[in-house]
Amino acid sequence: MTKLLWNLLLVSLGSICAAIGFNSMFLHNHIASGGMVGLSVSFQELFDWNPSTFLLFTNIPLLLLCLIFLGKDTFLKTLFGSWFYPIAIKLTAGLPNLTENPLLAALFGGVIVGFGLGLVFWGNSSTGGTGIITQIIHKYSPLSLSLAMAITDGFSVAMGFVAFDVDTVMYSIIALGVISYTVYLMEVGPSSARNMMIISPQNQAIQSYISSQLDRGVSRIPIQGGYTGQEKTMLMTTISSREVYHFEKAILEIDPIAFIVITPASHVRGRGFSLTKHYELAEQDLILPM
Repeated sequence: MTKLLWNLLLVSLGSICAAIGFNSMFLHNHIASGGMVGLSVSFQELFDWNPSTFLLFTNIPLLLLCLIFLGKDTFLKTLFGSWFYPIAIKLTAGLPNLTENPLLAALFGGVIVGFGLGLVFWGNSSTGGTGIITQIIHKYSPLSLSLAMAITDGFSVAMGFVAFDVDTVMYSIIALGVISYTVYLMEVGPSSARNMMIISPQNQAIQSYISSQLDRGVSRIPIQGGYTGQEKTMLMTTISSREVYHFEKAILEIDPIAFIVITPASHVRGRGFSLTKHYELAEQDLILPM
């Protein structure tokens, strides 16, 4: 029950935040930033349809898809978001337009709306509309949530060519990019870590540097060369992104021909990252502490 209430709170706050960005930045500047919300901007210009009413009615068939593909629990939470978001747009409709500059509206509005949608996604829900399609794609494909949103909302932005000029649509594309990136940052965090894998004859000296100078744990992984069949040892460690430059420089000073592979680690849990580091030898650790 506590988790459900927390999710509903996140959806409520996120919907209000996104609605504020929509009414104070997007609507009057004709920023059709994707999704059903973007279509509502275009259709208000073409047919004078009220955005909140349009969103309420178009969510009905999409909610049926949500029930089929995302399950009853997500449907119930999405039902609340799809109802509350249009209401939030209606309640914030009287907010003044904060800027007449469409570029500023696209940039700052994108951050506000993206932050609001990020909160909604944290609540394991959506505001309805193409957000439902986004979650379906994210669930049944390897695409990240932000990339799935960019793809589905891109179709909505393209509809802006019918209602607005090319410049306005390009501002809408900028807004969509800012929204997607903001959601991405909330999804993976602003400063992801890096996995470092090193193959070198000087692995003992490199291991000593990682342990004593870098103060990070390191794993020794036995490998075999595919061409020579020679047995070797690969070192693996996880460090913060800001440590990469100095780490790579120090490794190449030890062995100028060391083979180094650096891969993103968008979510890291454990001692030294999400937990306080301590210095006791734990038998079950994968990457042992110093």
